[in-house]
Amino acid sequence: MIIQKVPELARLEEAAAKLELEHGEAQGRVAGLSQKVLEAREDDLNREALALNSGRKTPKAKEPELRAQLESAQRELEVLERRLTLAASERSHYVQKHGERLMRLLAGAQAAEGEKVAEGASRVLEDLLRFFRAEDDLRAMRRLVPAAAPENTGEPQRAVTVWGPMTTQNVTGGPARGDLEGTLRYLASFGAATVVGEDAEGAA
Repeated sequence: MIIQKVPELARLEEAAAKLELEHGEAQGRVAGLSQKVLEAREDDLNREALALNSGRKTPKAKEPELRAQLESAQRELEVLERRLTLAASERSHYVQKHGERLMRLLAGAQAAEGEKVAEGASRVLEDLLRFFRAEDDLRAMRRLVPAAAPENTGEPQRAVTVWGPMTTQNVTGGPARGDLEGTLRYLASFGAATVVGEDAEGAA
């Protein structure tokens, strides 16, 4: 990855990711404490009402302590939100300042990965073209030496209707031969290698 070649950018990304994690945890704490405050308030009111009706001393309320914790968690969340904004701004400033270098690194990485894709696609395309030639030879041989039709001694079967021309795609559900070859030629063009099969096909 490009970030591994730019330590300063990696540091900024790591710091931002850590803040994102802390921010998510802080949001969870605020949500949990908010629910606890509501529950504590209801519980406090119920216990106070029962105590007064029974002539007993009013019990200590739980809500104030939980509300204090909630306010502290909310403040921590607000601080984290500002830290995230500052971290994003710092990263953006770095990217703008070193944009040309980063673009060169990205272009180089894309070219290198393109070569890998093209190399693999070229090998698969060579195999595919050989497969197509073998398929064509087999089809030609079957026309010259047709197989004997087996005697039909079974019960009549239901008729199957195929709408439109018979092709590999609508009979087997697979992609058409031209689509396969075209896709692989496109992937092979990602690199600087010679296009597979052009010379051999031209000489045929």
